[in-house]
Amino acid sequence: MKYLYLLALLSSCIEFRISEKDALVELGGLPIIPFFHSIEVGDRTISYVTTDQKKDTLVAFMHGSPGSWNAFIDFFKNDSLLRVADIISIDRPGFGDSDHGIPEPSLEKQAMQMHAVLNQFEHTTKILVGHSLGGSVIARMGMDYPTAYDRLVMVAPSVDPDLEEYVWYMGMEKNVLGKALTPTDMWVSNEEIFLLKGELRKMLELWKNIEAKVVVIQGSSDSLVPKENADLIEKMVADSLLDIRLLIDVDHFIPWSHPHEIVRGILE
Repeated sequence: MKYLYLLALLSSCIEFRISEKDALVELGGLPIIPFFHSIEVGDRTISYVTTDQKKDTLVAFMHGSPGSWNAFIDFFKNDSLLRVADIISIDRPGFGDSDHGIPEPSLEKQAMQMHAVLNQFEHTTKILVGHSLGGSVIARMGMDYPTAYDRLVMVAPSVDPDLEEYVWYMGMEKNVLGKALTPTDMWVSNEEIFLLKGELRKMLELWKNIEAKVVVIQGSSDSLVPKENADLIEKMVADSLLDIRLLIDVDHFIPWSHPHEIVRGILE
């Protein structure tokens, strides 16, 4: 009963999406105003927000689960970043305006869809930033398209299948009442997290494909994604490509609490 009460409360007060109008109001007055776009990738519509400064470098942000492009809206205001790069933030499938409410549990398919978006751009350098499950997606992108990306900045990434645990209440939203009371973003999130362990297992033999520089930014006090996820990356990625940065007494929400660490991981 507590679970159903919580879902009813969440459904009335949680909203991860932001309208284009509200985003432009928040970003109004800045010298660089982003553009809103979407493309068709197979049977999916993928939406994204990007700047167009004709820079040589493109930095692409992938949000966690749940979330939407505006998880990274403050980076569109970052002078240090905008001075050297264009920025793009993408609604992953099922979230934001990318077929909202239709999940895509396959990391391989998500990687293909995100790559299709970024493949439109002719920037000579492309850097991926992924937070939480977004880190899983950019890891798969680095594996499947090893020459396309120059740097992977994984922020509190979920990558170790042995650290993924099935949470008992996740199954409750699969019945009719549970689904009706579960906010759409939370339902989509549960659908992709429910199968994440198996998706990460498929990736174990693919880590060797990565050719990009890998920066891992992890909080030592992360209660949602254990810091030991970084240990798997340390085993799988060559030392010459890897830079692990452990932030002491920092939790999971690094994009909001320590955005400067992400910018540093991108620029250095």
